[in-house]
Amino acid sequence: MLFPRKIASSVTVFLLSAIIGHSALAAEADKFDVVGLSLGMTTEEAMQALRDFGVMEESISETRLSFFYSDGLKNDHRTEEFLYRVSAGKKPIINGMRRHEDGIVLYFSPPPEGGRLVGVERNVINRIDPVTGAQFKEAVFDKYGAPTDENGRAFNWKFGSGDKNCLSTSLDKTGVVLPEGGKNNKSILDMVYKKISGQYRLDLFRVSRIKSLEECANMLEFTIPGDTQPADRVRATMIDIQSWVRAELAAGEEVARLQKEAIEKREGKGKKPTL
Repeated sequence: MLFPRKIASSVTVFLLSAIIGHSALAAEADKFDVVGLSLGMTTEEAMQALRDFGVMEESISETRLSFFYSDGLKNDHRTEEFLYRVSAGKKPIINGMRRHEDGIVLYFSPPPEGGRLVGVERNVINRIDPVTGAQFKEAVFDKYGAPTDENGRAFNWKFGSGDKNCLSTSLDKTGVVLPEGGKNNKSILDMVYKKISGQYRLDLFRVSRIKSLEECANMLEFTIPGDTQPADRVRATMIDIQSWVRAELAAGEEVARLQKEAIEKREGKGKKPTL
């Protein structure tokens, strides 16, 4: 399968038991949001949730991507741009040399099956009036319940249809990262699958205990300082691995189809050589 090359441009601005099981999963998933942002939101819903949270309009920055493909001669064929990443922040509070900052980054899955929120990262830096790590942890547990796994500083909730962390080899089953931003962005496929001879192997996972994509859980993870320390730097990360991977694979198939059409079109215009 062809997996397309991306470029970025930035601008500022689930028998009855099965039914019951699915309903329980959906109800469980509903409680997982980050400041009103929930996995699966459309771009419009996510942008409205950002504004409802109170980010500065002028802080909203969008990254749009295109997929490139070749007709065998020309390598500059490209799809229409789509929204991939949005970053925004609330107005900083400044007190002398100390600052309180609150920033969010959103990731959206690619077309043709995308346009949905699949990744959220929130970073809070509070050097002015932070509560303790224990107080912050208590507030988080009140909202989400006890974590599925933890290591003392990272608290990980797994929800959705899967129950494993497909992104981390850690024995404590914590560790959630999102693809890198910017022009050297890493695909979610790079984070889930192994590559052999430059090709993704969809039967080989980077985390060896994973045997199928269906095992991958949605995850929310908070990284919080120790109980007696000031919670002056907290990160929350949420991700829908299954949806993101499936959308990337569908995008690869679509670009392969477009490339095949481009090659056939070019060949149809060729002239027979004079012999």
